[in-house]
Amino acid sequence: MLNELISGVASSLLKDTDGDGQIQAIQLFHQLSQQNGGLNGLLSLLLQNVDLASIVQSWISNGSNAQPQASQIENALGSSLGQAAANIGLNSSQASHLLAQYLPQIINTITPNGNASDVNSFGMDDVAKIMLKQIIK
Repeated sequence: MLNELISGVASSLLKDTDGDGQIQAIQLFHQLSQQNGGLNGLLSLLLQNVDLASIVQSWISNGSNAQPQASQIENALGSSLGQAAANIGLNSSQASHLLAQYLPQIINTITPNGNASDVNSFGMDDVAKIMLKQIIK
């Protein structure tokens, strides 16, 4: 029910009026979370990628966030990225560029104590709060 609510809000109410892609990045994150068994599944997938693991770990930790390349995101997420992108009207290249820009901030937000286990207590309702904050700003 909550996932349907978030999808509905994201697809019908939210528009990326300033053109910076933050809302689309959150929509992608939501789609990818659903496709990969939730937030834990998505985070595990990212951490399993050899080229991206240390970068993702920087997002989780309390230090500065390393910036990924769009190609690293695309390689790590594979076909699920294409599917998620298509669901919100983007192609894989556009999606990987948005995620390269915003995924560090999103992962950093859902792991506030610098620990991947923080994701266990972070739900899609929290992602909805992030989306709503983007509207208000």
